Amino acid sequence: MPKAIVTGAAGHIGYHVAKLLLKKNYDVHLLVRSINTNVIELEDAGAKVYPCNLFETTSYAEIIKDADVLFHLAAENTTSMANAARVLENTNKLTQVILSSCHEQQVKTVIYTSSVVVIGRSPEASKLLSEKDVNAFPESPYVLGKMQAEQYVVDFIQKHHYDVRRVYPSWAVGPNDAKLTPPHKVIKDFLEKGAPVYFDGGISLASVEEIANGHVLAYEKGKFAENYILSGENITFKQLYELLVANSRQHMPLLKLPKFMIVLAAWIFTKIFRLIGKEFPISPEYAKAVAGSYSWYDCSKAKQELGYQTRPAELIIQEAVRDVQKKIMGIHLLGKKTKQTHNAINTTEATDNNTLLITGVPGWLGNRMIDILINGDRFGNHQSNRKVRIMMEPHFKNLLQLPKNFEFVYADITNKQQVSDAVKDVQTVFHLAGAIYPKNIDILYKVNEVGTKNLVDACIENGVKRFVFMSTDSTCGHGTSQQRVFDEQTIATPYKNYGKSKYLAEKYVLDKTKEGKINGTSLRGFWFFGPFAPARQLTFVNMFSWPRQLVFGNGKNLRSISHTDNIIEAFFQVENNPTTYGNWYWIGNDQPHPTVDDIYSAIAKAFNVTYKPFYIPKVVCRCMEWFDTFLGKFNYLHPTIHAAGKFDYDIAGNIDKAKRDFNYNPKITLDDAAKELKEMTNNL
Repeated sequence: MPKAIVTGAAGHIGYHVAKLLLKKNYDVHLLVRSINTNVIELEDAGAKVYPCNLFETTSYAEIIKDADVLFHLAAENTTSMANAARVLENTNKLTQVILSSCHEQQVKTVIYTSSVVVIGRSPEASKLLSEKDVNAFPESPYVLGKMQAEQYVVDFIQKHHYDVRRVYPSWAVGPNDAKLTPPHKVIKDFLEKGAPVYFDGGISLASVEEIANGHVLAYEKGKFAENYILSGENITFKQLYELLVANSRQHMPLLKLPKFMIVLAAWIFTKIFRLIGKEFPISPEYAKAVAGSYSWYDCSKAKQELGYQTRPAELIIQEAVRDVQKKIMGIHLLGKKTKQTHNAINTTEATDNNTLLITGVPGWLGNRMIDILINGDRFGNHQSNRKVRIMMEPHFKNLLQLPKNFEFVYADITNKQQVSDAVKDVQTVFHLAGAIYPKNIDILYKVNEVGTKNLVDACIENGVKRFVFMSTDSTCGHGTSQQRVFDEQTIATPYKNYGKSKYLAEKYVLDKTKEGKINGTSLRGFWFFGPFAPARQLTFVNMFSWPRQLVFGNGKNLRSISHTDNIIEAFFQVENNPTTYGNWYWIGNDQPHPTVDDIYSAIAKAFNVTYKPFYIPKVVCRCMEWFDTFLGKFNYLHPTIHAAGKFDYDIAGNIDKAKRDFNYNPKITLDDAAKELKEMTNNL
């Protein structure tokens, strides 16, 4: 069992290298700067994990001493022009520190992960680049750092006659990309937004698993101090988009622009974005390097000497699109361990006659509920091997891989027979599914009202008694001058079609409870915060990087917040509490109720920025509200217009009844939620 050290195992290629080494029975030791799901999974598979500062060699010198091989993959892979000093430190300087330490501790061989960016790009499709080519244009801090590190490694080998073998991965695509590497970001952006234009040039598309295998082969079969390109199929940008279109609902870019227009556009947009304190994702330097250039490489040396293999680009893109779609839906971490230590699992609930049915997966609240059942919440609560059935729409089939105590049923909530089949042999239903911002308003009633009725009727038909419903503050609209804050006597006055559809659903649940046919409870939430947030929440957070933050209204209106973990805690508290049968409850924060300014200030503080609001007059909100109503006449709903139209209202509620009936205590505070937002954006 050779002793292998791996840096960068929390990252994309590093994870797959470590995974392959474990499969081949190496004695694997991971030097990590942070713990994530990749590291936890590798630790569970047998790797020894050592959190350390890679710049402080004393923190790991004894660990690497006399090791057979060290795979150095840790780096900061980015196309950003910002934080140049940090990027250079995490590429060039880190490589110098690691290599010197390896030499001092007599590590026999180092496999250093460079990049094809140090080899460069060709202006001609007919010329494939080899290990002998050298890039002459460092278009970003990352490329510069890699080029400097490359020269340091070459000099180090000559000076010390040390066995450092360099590998040059091309566009690495595949699963377990903990953060969005540049290739996956391109794919994600296209799946979400499409692309209006494309340009000449191309990339070399490689499977991350094959690249990882190339790393291990470089150690097992490579030669002393040799270097190997680990690239894949060479395709044009047009071919890349054709493959993406074939595996998505997006359309082919309409125009092909010449290089000078791409560079000019990048220059213009960079200036515009800089005015609002943001960075345009494509710098003029990057556009100049990529547009019209061919990142096409000859990996025949690796194939001949190592037995390196490549996979067809078509298969790589098919798998990559599925993986990125999971990220877009926020489910890529579901089923994975997110903590190194776990509380004892509650085995008393692991019975078939205690099956819990959850709707609304994939979805913000549903995803987090599954995560908590697998890993527990931040306080270690509710981790369980209880039998859980997930009701999902049929087109999500085979999307998730969860532990054995989870099962899937695929049903369209508007299909009565499918729903009836889904609830058989279930004890409790947590109904979290709902439409919020569909393009067409009739979907609100079809899903929220009719779908809930179908589910309730199916429960009655199959003898399922317990039913807990996720409702909304929109059942009561907004506060008034006479009553700014909702209480337990507040009469329902639903706001627009969403509020009405959810109120009609809630009313059906509670009416059937009064009739004695089910035991229903409704929990009304407010402005959501918490893990697994959708793109709209993270788009909102991006505003705090602007010079000013837009606030519709004067910022003095009251807004209750509902953290997903607080809501989920409430679901489990009411499940077996008969006092809650037939009642609805406000599930938000405790008093005092924050204003919009309070919420924005807390987020700004978490992001270490000064809150500088730009208040949009209330008259604009009323115009938005009127326009939202007007669009509704044509069965159309626009999320931003709808949200802006009510943003200046008081929307807050007292939780006294929930505290009294089932000891509801919202442990996650506004400050906690704000800090969590910062952590989530850091992990993107």
